[in-house]
Amino acid sequence: MRSFPTLALGAAALALVFAGAAPATAQIPDKFTNLKVLPEDIGREKLISIMKEFSSGLGVRCSFCHVPGDNPHSLEGFDFASDKPEHKAIAREMMKMAGQINGTLLPATGIENPMQIRCVTCHRGVSDPETLDNVLLETIQEKGVEEAVTKYRDLRKTYYGSGSYDFSPASLNGLAETLAREKQDLAGAMAIVELNLEFYPEEAEIYVMRGQLQAAQGDTEAAVGSVKKALALDPENRWAKRMLQQLEASGN
Repeated sequence: MRSFPTLALGAAALALVFAGAAPATAQIPDKFTNLKVLPEDIGREKLISIMKEFSSGLGVRCSFCHVPGDNPHSLEGFDFASDKPEHKAIAREMMKMAGQINGTLLPATGIENPMQIRCVTCHRGVSDPETLDNVLLETIQEKGVEEAVTKYRDLRKTYYGSGSYDFSPASLNGLAETLAREKQDLAGAMAIVELNLEFYPEEAEIYVMRGQLQAAQGDTEAAVGSVKKALALDPENRWAKRMLQQLEASGN
């Protein structure tokens, strides 16, 4: 019998939420058909346990990868064997990839007892794992900065503290730099910096970024003020020290 990791990266296939409820598990068959990655002779309890972990890792319900019945609140009528849902096909490939990483690539590193990758390793409770800055950059490109600000607030309200996204100041600072350097959007970058300061008013690096943007916009006086604020918060900040010297030299 083939061996597979208990949790596979991106294994959304068969993503079920049974929550241990007897009425739900009673509707799960004792034998399974059309298993192409998991062992054909896998036990019912083992499969249910794996499905729970898949579901938790991706934050999804059964219908994410299976054809549901008429009752959205029941597993009755689910066509678990159907290959129609696209997520099921994707998940099978992700399971194979996870199996190769855990079974071959990680041992090849020579690390003793390496941590096995699981769904949650990358997904962290969301079905489409992306970094926060990428999510917001895509929103900006499609709908503008204001929509991205709203998106950030919504994501923060829903996911802050869960580990699904990196809500540290560095995420928005990185996004602001991308907008300024790669997109030449100084106004958009400044809006992101101000959003960052709303949540982290004592973070020196954000003031350094604001000073850089103000200098790029030709407002040297404002830039000096921002950099001095950064130094007040972090007197040893080398970027702020260097920038203040440059600004003061250019003003003479």
